Parts: sequence; C-alpha cells; structure tokens
Amino acid sequence: MRLRDFLAYDNIVVQCHDNPDADAIASGYGVYLFLKAKGKRVRLIYGGKFEIAKTNLKFLVETFNIPIEYVTSLEAVPNLLVTCDCQYGSGNVQKFDADKIAVIDHHQVATKLPKLSEVRSGTGSCSTVVWDLLKEEGFELDRMISTVLYYGLYMDTNGLSEMSHPLDKDMYDDLLNRHDRSLIKRMTNMNITLEEARIAGVALLGVEFNE
Repeated sequence: MRLRDFLAYDNIVVQCHDNPDADAIASGYGVYLFLKAKGKRVRLIYGGKFEIAKTNLKFLVETFNIPIEYVTSLEAVPNLLVTCDCQYGSGNVQKFDADKIAVIDHHQVATKLPKLSEVRSGTGSCSTVVWDLLKEEGFELDRMISTVLYYGLYMDTNGLSEMSHPLDKDMYDDLLNRHDRSLIKRMTNMNITLEEARIAGVALLGVEFNE
C-alpha cells in the first residue's frame, strides 16, 4: 500500500486509538500532513472514554499545533477512515462508520485487515511505518515533523533501548540530525505532573520494608 492510494478519496478521517500515546499521535499526524499537503479534506481524531491528559502529550499537541480532536461521533460518514497505530475493529479503537477503511500499524494482526492496509509487525513504532511511507512519496520532512516522528519512535521503544528492526535504525539515522533534541529531552522529562509527584510523595511517606 502507498499513501498515494488515499488520494482517490476527498473526505478523509485519520483515527488514532483511544487514549492515544505519542506514537499514535505522531504517526497519525504524519499521515494528516501528507493528505493536507495534497489538498484533501482531512481530520485527525481519537475516541474512547478519556481525553489526552498526560503532560508530555499535551505539550506535544500544543507545541507542534497538532489538530487532533477528541470525538464521540462523526457528523458525516467519511469517504475514507485511516486508523494509525491500531486496527479497525480492535477493542481499543472506537468504531466509526466509513465508506472505506484503511489501516497503518506495527502491532500483530488482530483483526481482518481491509485491502488498504500496511501492517509491519516487526517495527518498533507506527511512526517508523509512516516515516517510510512518507519517504516513498518523496514527502519533505521538515524539523517539526521529524521531531514528532522521532518522539513517537523514542517513546514506543523505551527510549530507543528496544529498537531492533533495521527500518527503525534507518529512521533513527535519517532523523538524528534533523529533530529538535531540546524538545525531545523536555518531553522526556515531563511524564509526571506536579499533582502526581505530590501523590507519590505522600505514598512514599508510608512505605514499610519487610526484610
């Protein structure tokens, strides 16, 4: 499958899994940018019970102006719905109707895949898959999207320590000097809020050790 296959559709929705993590947001945003650049009407959404609340993810969305929307329903049925970092029909993906379904993912296949699908189960992140698809299209990766995709890989491979697939390494090499290292470091160090730190502190005051 190629990203250019999506260009046959005009009204497109890119969907991340419920309670999206950095990789879901990053990969979905990569697909969104490609379609937007091609003049398509496109939305980036997620559903489920919870809105994005983690400090690092809110910072990611706000800093890079990622237009991801929390929705519980779609007013109109899109021509195409593309799930990123998940598979349509899975338990962690709110189901929305669409004329056509496409899947981009890196997990093990858990559902019946549509004809339009690109699932590379061996890769460390869905951001890796989207990076490769964008490169195939000759899409220019500026510093902004390079940083977002790099962060998706970074977070889904435990700080790059679980990066083993050759394609992950190719992406790492390609983006090594093109991403904003200061922003990556900043997001990496903001995974706990002040309120969460207070809760942890109170909990630690009551710690007991049984030899």
